[in-house]
Amino acid sequence: AIAVSSVVIYHSEIKLFDAGFLGVDLFFVISGYLISNIIISDLKNNQFKFKNFYIRRIKRIIPALLSVLIFTTPFAYYLLPANEYISYAKSVFASLFFYSNLYFNNLDFYNSSGAELMPLLHTWSLAVEEQFYIIFPIFFLKIFRFFKKYLINILITVSLISLIFASYLSVIYPSSSFYFIHTRIWELLLGSILACLEINKGQRSENKFN
Repeated sequence: AIAVSSVVIYHSEIKLFDAGFLGVDLFFVISGYLISNIIISDLKNNQFKFKNFYIRRIKRIIPALLSVLIFTTPFAYYLLPANEYISYAKSVFASLFFYSNLYFNNLDFYNSSGAELMPLLHTWSLAVEEQFYIIFPIFFLKIFRFFKKYLINILITVSLISLIFASYLSVIYPSSSFYFIHTRIWELLLGSILACLEINKGQRSENKFN
C-alpha cells in the first residue's frame, strides 16, 4: 500500500513526494519476497509444480489486467488522436504478452507524445514482474535442488551483478536501465534473499525449540 500510494502521489506532481517513484523499486522487492516465500514453502512440502505456480499467477494477474484494458480502451478511442490511438493499440498487445517494458523502451520519447497520452505506460513494471515469474522458478528450483547450501550466496552474487550492470547502463542507456529486467532483477532478488533469511531464521528457532 505504501509503495503504490507513493507512486500515485508522485504522478500527482506533489513536490513533497518527488521520490515517490521509489515505490516501484519497493514493489519489486516485495514481489520477489512473496514469490520466493510461495516457492520455498511448496518445495519444502514437496508440493511445488510449475503448472500450479503459473496457473496461480495467471488467475491473480490476468483478470485485473483485462479489466484495465477493457476499461481504458473506450476512453482511449474517444480521447486520443489517431496516431496516439495506434500507439495505444500496440501497447495493449505488448501488455497482454508481457513485453510492454521492451515496447516503451523502444519508443522515441523525443518525438512521441507525452506520458499522459500513454494510458498503459505503467504496465512496463508488470511486464518485468511477469518475465521474472517465468524465469525465476526454473532458476530457483535448480539451485535449491543441486546447490541448496549456497542458495543465498548465489542469489546475492547474481543480485550484485545486476546492480553493477544497472549502474553502468544508467550512464550510457538510462532508458534501458530503467525498463529492462536484467537491470531490475537485483531488486526482485533482494526480496528473495530476505525471504530465504527469514525462513532460515525460523528453522533455526524451531530446531532450537525442539
